Amino acid sequence: MRLLGRMSLQTKVLLIQIGIVVLVAGLISTTVISVLANLVEQQAGERALGIGEAVALMPEVRNAFDAPDPSAELQPLAESVRQAAGVSFVVISNRDLIRYTHPNRELIGRSLLDPPPAGGVPEDDAKPLRGEPVVVQEEGSLGRSIRAKVPIYNTTGTLVGAVSVGILVERVQDRLARDLPALAATAAAALLAGIGVSFLLARHIKGQTLGLEPAEIAALFEQREAMLHGIREGVVAVDRAGQITVVNDEARRLLRLPDGVEGWPVAEVIPDSGLPRVLTSGQSEADQSTQLNGRWIVVSRIPVRIRGKLVGAIATFRDRTEFEELALELQGTRSYLNTLRAQAHEFANKLHTIAGLLELGWEDQAVAFITQTTREQQQWIDELPTRIADPELAALLVGKASVASERGISFSVSEHSKLSSAHRASGLRTILGNLIENAFDAVDGQARRDVVVSIEEEPDELHVEVRDSGPGVPEALLSHIFESGFSTKSTDPGSRGFGLALVHKLVETQGGKITVHNDGGAVFEVHLPRRVVAPPAPAPPVMV
Repeated sequence: MRLLGRMSLQTKVLLIQIGIVVLVAGLISTTVISVLANLVEQQAGERALGIGEAVALMPEVRNAFDAPDPSAELQPLAESVRQAAGVSFVVISNRDLIRYTHPNRELIGRSLLDPPPAGGVPEDDAKPLRGEPVVVQEEGSLGRSIRAKVPIYNTTGTLVGAVSVGILVERVQDRLARDLPALAATAAAALLAGIGVSFLLARHIKGQTLGLEPAEIAALFEQREAMLHGIREGVVAVDRAGQITVVNDEARRLLRLPDGVEGWPVAEVIPDSGLPRVLTSGQSEADQSTQLNGRWIVVSRIPVRIRGKLVGAIATFRDRTEFEELALELQGTRSYLNTLRAQAHEFANKLHTIAGLLELGWEDQAVAFITQTTREQQQWIDELPTRIADPELAALLVGKASVASERGISFSVSEHSKLSSAHRASGLRTILGNLIENAFDAVDGQARRDVVVSIEEEPDELHVEVRDSGPGVPEALLSHIFESGFSTKSTDPGSRGFGLALVHKLVETQGGKITVHNDGGAVFEVHLPRRVVAPPAPAPPVMV
């Protein structure tokens, strides 16, 4: 048993196949020999019967029974027939079972039943005396033989005796033995062919299992299952026909799939999987972002080939929602820090101005400067809350005004802008903050630096517009500016700032739409449906 456990799979399969081949070859050979032996014996019996019937019809034999000494006439004739036919004996007897002929002359004149049997005349000897020929295998004076016993009628039709023609069994076996070498050669050839096929089959199985043993295959399967159901990426695999073969737990969670989808067409279960497209094109699709069930998902699709033949495809799904949200939050924090930095720098400059005026003794000018600065800042503080009911959004706009002032940008909120407290859109501060920063970047270095924000309420949606006086977005980039991985920062004119791809995803998450076009600069428009009204997400307070 230990030896069997140490054997390789190929050796086990080979030995099992060889054992089966040897067993089958042995059974077939035994069957063939048995059938051949029966056939040879049947042929010997039919031959003896034919010779016996011919002897019984010979005129010399029929007339000899009326002669004074039948044995004298029949013995030479019987021996002549025996030698000519190649049989073991030709024995002619009368109705009393007394032999008239026999190869052993000493038995001529003696009874066939010498010594007489206790049960009377055997049936095989009685049948010919009733006119019924018979073929039997029995023990006789010369040994065991296959013999045919045929009744003999004289010229008047009277049954006068019987002739027994026999072939010794050993002679039949000798003939069978002459056929055995050819049979053995055939069996050996079949056995060798079977062993050869078994060897090829064992090699094929080894190739199919990549040379792995059953224990290794089982271990790999267990590792595969543990890996599939342990990783934090969803995995869906399909075969060449597009039917699902593998779905792990994370894929079920992300795609909200029920149990038992294996074997179903992926086009029906996951219409937007993209796997049928990969099966058709045979091309990989890496790291494509998509919106699914309100979450940001990164999908990679690869075709599966075995020995160069396309056999299926695999898609992986990575949930990037948390990372994208953190990225947006980080961008908001950076924007907040930039606002604080700009405000600190602006107030430092103003304090330096006030300090200089006081040192020079120009108190009236210092008071006038303070009054003007306070009036400008207070105008934003007093005006915005009356139109923008979201305190944090209003604070964001005031902070952006400070940044704009620091950077020499004319920043304004259109007089038609209005946002009621009952119409707040989740993520609006993040969306608007990023678009304003991009607008500031767009007008840097321009002779005219204007950025205008418009927030208008409509019955079914909220319309947000950020317009700048920069060089606009090149026509070639308009269709790509929101693509994931597309970098909008460069030294080229019209390059945008950061976060447009993430803003686009956030807008889509809210069920909205964002567009861009050129009109004396870039114009970004965001439409957020009213149905997503929700309290604003927490954001860092904006200091003014």
